[in-house]
Amino acid sequence: MAFSGPGKGNYLLVEETSAEAGILDLDGPSWKMVWNDYRSRFPKRPALIMSMRPAVFQDSLVIPKPVRLETLLAALEKLRANCRCGGKAPRSSPQQPLKSRHGAGASKSFQIPSSSIKAANSTAYQPFIFGAAEAMERGTIQEYCGNAPDRDVTDPIQLEKIYYDPHRYFQGYLHNALIKAQAIGGARITSGWGEVIVLSEVNQAMLRLSDRQLRPLCVMPLAKANVDISALAPQEMEALYSQVVYSDSWQSLHPLLWKVALWTSRGRIPLGVPLDRPVCLKHWPNLTRLLLTPHAMRIAALWAAQPCSLMGTVATLQIPQRYVFAFFSALHSVGLVELEQITVKKVPSSIPASHHQGILGRVLNRLRKASPPL
Repeated sequence: MAFSGPGKGNYLLVEETSAEAGILDLDGPSWKMVWNDYRSRFPKRPALIMSMRPAVFQDSLVIPKPVRLETLLAALEKLRANCRCGGKAPRSSPQQPLKSRHGAGASKSFQIPSSSIKAANSTAYQPFIFGAAEAMERGTIQEYCGNAPDRDVTDPIQLEKIYYDPHRYFQGYLHNALIKAQAIGGARITSGWGEVIVLSEVNQAMLRLSDRQLRPLCVMPLAKANVDISALAPQEMEALYSQVVYSDSWQSLHPLLWKVALWTSRGRIPLGVPLDRPVCLKHWPNLTRLLLTPHAMRIAALWAAQPCSLMGTVATLQIPQRYVFAFFSALHSVGLVELEQITVKKVPSSIPASHHQGILGRVLNRLRKASPPL
């Protein structure tokens, strides 16, 4: 009602892949999982939370239930200002909390004052629509895709810069731990920075590191002598299975592998991937649960419809190399792409003469035989 009535022309409901902000109803039984999943996939994307427990969401833009239309409109304007500030709340004077119909008192959460409602009603809005790629460029795009310019792949020196070796980084050790876990059920990575536990049967990984701590670990090479990958004992795995649902330290393997690959590759591709081999999408990725890079939907649609090489994708979609390379690296890390074999038809060195010559051919042969040598 808010988008088709008083807010018409100012805000637009769109698909998650092109959204600049999110509106979350966090009162369901799995609200905590939904909230953690949103923050993991969109760490810099602002969000508006509707909940009967506003005090739970510290430092968040939240409106208590039941939601009143004027409160929602004021919150949407605050959300738009938040987007324009690059995901940071705009500076303002301390605000009074808004009381709900149930008489909820002051809350530590970021509440909407009644003064904002008047400002929201008197402001001449511009439509709340920006490009997803442009918004990411202003925020976190460089963390996932880097900022390298397009390379001249015919130059060996520049060609070398588009590749990276995953085995030198945390990404490679996580991949090796997954292989071991798939063989025996579970594996552990141990190093000076902590440990990571991988349980392949439930598709979960446990690491007591925030994304802010994990990203620096992904971008620097790790010494092999300082990292150990070991198998988990059956008794230990049984004990860990009961913790998966109840602990915030656990997260799904595919989103973890995906974001680690983006952080590590930063717009590059794994060593040894040829640029001229057609890329084929095995099946459509669940982009609603994965970190999105610019033009991800366009690239996926192209590879799903017709296999195309990496450089062919760049030329076809007219987008920077780093966007194509980053998306490929993420897909490659979770096994969703394959490279097709190029079959080149061999042209025979000589074409045998036909045994069935036409009339003109026979006449020319007779003329050649009858002609005296010069």
